[in-house]
Amino acid sequence: MEKHTLRWVIPVALLAVLASQFATRADWRAMFSLGYWQSLARYGMVMRIVESDFVHADEVDFQELTDVALRAAVRSLDPYSEYMTPDDYEEFGMAANQEYVGVGIEVGLFSGRIIISQVFEQGSAGVGGILAGDFIVGVDEVDTRDESLGQVIDRIRGESGSMVSLQVERPITAEEHSFNLERRAIALDSVVDVEMATQTVGYMRVRQFIDETDLEMVSALQLLKSEGMQGLIIDLRGNPGGRVDIAVRMSEIFLDEGQEILTMQSRRGVEEVFYAEATLNANHQPLVVLIDGNSASASEIFSGALRDHARAVLVGEKSYGKGSVQSVYSFPDGDGLKLTSARYLLPSGEAINGTGVYPNVTVERSTEEAILLMLQAHHLRNMSDDAFAEVFGFAPVEDSQLLVAEQMLDALIDATELGSVLDVAAEGQ
Repeated sequence: MEKHTLRWVIPVALLAVLASQFATRADWRAMFSLGYWQSLARYGMVMRIVESDFVHADEVDFQELTDVALRAAVRSLDPYSEYMTPDDYEEFGMAANQEYVGVGIEVGLFSGRIIISQVFEQGSAGVGGILAGDFIVGVDEVDTRDESLGQVIDRIRGESGSMVSLQVERPITAEEHSFNLERRAIALDSVVDVEMATQTVGYMRVRQFIDETDLEMVSALQLLKSEGMQGLIIDLRGNPGGRVDIAVRMSEIFLDEGQEILTMQSRRGVEEVFYAEATLNANHQPLVVLIDGNSASASEIFSGALRDHARAVLVGEKSYGKGSVQSVYSFPDGDGLKLTSARYLLPSGEAINGTGVYPNVTVERSTEEAILLMLQAHHLRNMSDDAFAEVFGFAPVEDSQLLVAEQMLDALIDATELGSVLDVAAEGQ
């Protein structure tokens, strides 16, 4: 009798132990939920009816229907969570490393038309002769004048090595031109436009926080210091963010060891607090950071931490407000899931998500002004102001945000120099 009882007790005990272990795992708790199994049964029932009774039998594909259902379900949670098919997941991986397959252009809307705002020298468009300022009027001989920006972008995208033809209207001549271009995998530099804005003010634009952006910044700082930089402007306008660990490393360049950079908070409480570590590349020069409504994620972490520690003056407009953490899961079939799993808090305790980072000095500008500035930044290097006005129909506009940033930085440099003089004087007494 005792042996018989023991034979059943041991397996039951083992099952109980396994069940308790599964129950403690967040990703397995649903297995013990009645609602989970009821939802699966409901989905299966609907799919069975669709497969047997939908009028167009050739349009019923379980895989495609499931992809659509998962996309819609996950997307309903928030704007940043996303179910990804294998193709989507591959594209996501390339974007995470600032690599993409394309012809090397950036497009936007200007006066209701789709305009090429930037041409990257690494792409086939630049080699082929396309210019910033050209209007896209067709793709593969299909007229796209009435299509949305997203539709045109989808037409331009394709597999690496494939060809696409772009039809553009050039404002210089008002004539249309067609270019046959090869789609290529392109890796873009993240720190660009490194230059001395004045004799003492250095300038750099950070496009995104990706692999080695911190190293690119260090190299840019060394170059600018060798050219006499006494203060720096970092332009994060239009920066969509990227890797948080890179934002932390870049913050460490300007913050003191031990200063808090951000806190990661999940549904279970504080997950991790990031503090600045000592670095050999520390920079203590006066600093101004430019932000706008398209500065998001890692760029908000970086700028917010510097603002909260009074290390930098922020100039521009309130940032986007994307301060949440997306965990990425990959599955055996090549698909993936990007899910919001936590949020970030600035050193002040302020949550970024849905709020954004407010600048110290607000200087607003219109979308049209931003586009005009992008155009002239490309073309004014190769033509005079008068020639530019004749070609594009408007005189070069002033970057009001950058102008204020330069003025603020000049004042900070003067204050730093005055402080140094006073320190020396005090030591001599």
